[in-house]
Amino acid sequence: MNRDRHYWILTAVACLACLAWPAATVRAQGYGGPLTMQGLHQQHNLPAASRAFGGVTIGAGGDPGLMFAHPAVLHRVPGVQVSVAGYHRTRDLRQEQHYAPVRYYPNLSLLLENRTDAIPDPDPELVGFTPADTVQRPYDDLSPNWSRDRTERRPLHVTLAVPFSLGGLRLAAGLGTIQYANLDHYYQNNNVLDPAVLAQRPLPTLRPTDDNPVTVDWYQAIRSRQGTIDGYGGALAAHLPRLNLSLGAGVLRLRGESDDFEQRRERGRLTFLANEFRADSSGGQVTRVGTSRFSATEWSFSAELSGRYASLGTTLHPPTTFTRDYTLAVEADTAGSVHAWTVDGEDRFRLPWRGTVGLSLRPREQLRVGFEYVFRPYARATYTPAVGEATSPWLSARLFRFGIAYEPADWLAFRGGMRSEADVFEPEGSALVGEPVTYRVFSVGFGLSFRGIRWDVTYEGGRMKYEDIWGSALSKNTDVRHVLATNLSLTLPVLR
Repeated sequence: MNRDRHYWILTAVACLACLAWPAATVRAQGYGGPLTMQGLHQQHNLPAASRAFGGVTIGAGGDPGLMFAHPAVLHRVPGVQVSVAGYHRTRDLRQEQHYAPVRYYPNLSLLLENRTDAIPDPDPELVGFTPADTVQRPYDDLSPNWSRDRTERRPLHVTLAVPFSLGGLRLAAGLGTIQYANLDHYYQNNNVLDPAVLAQRPLPTLRPTDDNPVTVDWYQAIRSRQGTIDGYGGALAAHLPRLNLSLGAGVLRLRGESDDFEQRRERGRLTFLANEFRADSSGGQVTRVGTSRFSATEWSFSAELSGRYASLGTTLHPPTTFTRDYTLAVEADTAGSVHAWTVDGEDRFRLPWRGTVGLSLRPREQLRVGFEYVFRPYARATYTPAVGEATSPWLSARLFRFGIAYEPADWLAFRGGMRSEADVFEPEGSALVGEPVTYRVFSVGFGLSFRGIRWDVTYEGGRMKYEDIWGSALSKNTDVRHVLATNLSLTLPVLR
């Protein structure tokens, strides 16, 4: 009877945990959290030439791969142009945890680092032996550190641009499909403590007493998503020669799908008293496997004022609302029994106004330098779960891009650049509250042209590194990315 009661209690807890997961936020991911809109912010989908130029789009010339990032550039296409692009990316994800001895509980750090096997069991026959002298040991072989390598090859865009004239006005239209966002996401923590007794924010946990102990769940959390959001649409650009002004607009119908995986593996239950703690086995795990389907419509509006030695431009994206329909198969293994069910739902995510402004300079005929500022007020983005109130889980960022290009001949171009990037969460325990994780991406590439055929190749390298800090613990997280992007375009000259 006690075994059955224990099973149903654990099953009920697992069900309530699964129902609660979709309502959580991702402002800090030190302890994981549920899969909701992770990966949606990874929207760097520029063609190879602009990637090598540090991501700067202003003054980029007639590259139809930019028709949805900066549609005003379409007017520069010299003829009917077809472009295809793709990329190869590798990621090296790592987490390394370090624990300092905790006052009153010196054995806790050794337990979390899976090092108690080096401590012999005390002799219970010794005079003065108490349960506080017992060495607490893990019930599995998990260590705190982990690493994961991922490699992928994906198409980036297929576009068609056609220039034409209407009533003396120079126009250009484009159609295409692009990879709008790469939803690739992975996070893991092998030492989740709930409640987070080692955390310092918002307030540290008060010291327990023998009469009022604190019970903590100890588990491993894994969260993974693979997939993309693709866009299908068109763009139109017009050039006003008297003003040297180009205007453009583009629209994308966005569709995407991802494979989602979440798992919570119970490692034990810790009970903290005044001067000791106990570790008990809890066992069981909850696994969620399913699919998310994303949909939205996004508009882009841009303008560029061009001169002989300088170009000034801007691009704006109005608010975009994403809808995610998800289906998850949930399996709870508790007390040796398996219980399975399905969860369906729909949530929404609304991105606010965002955009870029940039300047391109040409101090010499063969030399071009570009600067761009990216405004991402993602703190205004709102997430509305299937059940519950809307929240603002992301953080805003202000990003800068710089590029330089040298063209020693009409058929050859060398490019290099640097851009800042940011994720949408802050490190756990960060002294700068509200500041997201930031890092830099460096790029280099070249372009070759011959009789209307253009080939661009770019290499990008970036390393995102941040530390989650608790009162007596530190998690070092690194995400090293290498990207090799290329695109090939064919231009057929036409008379305007």
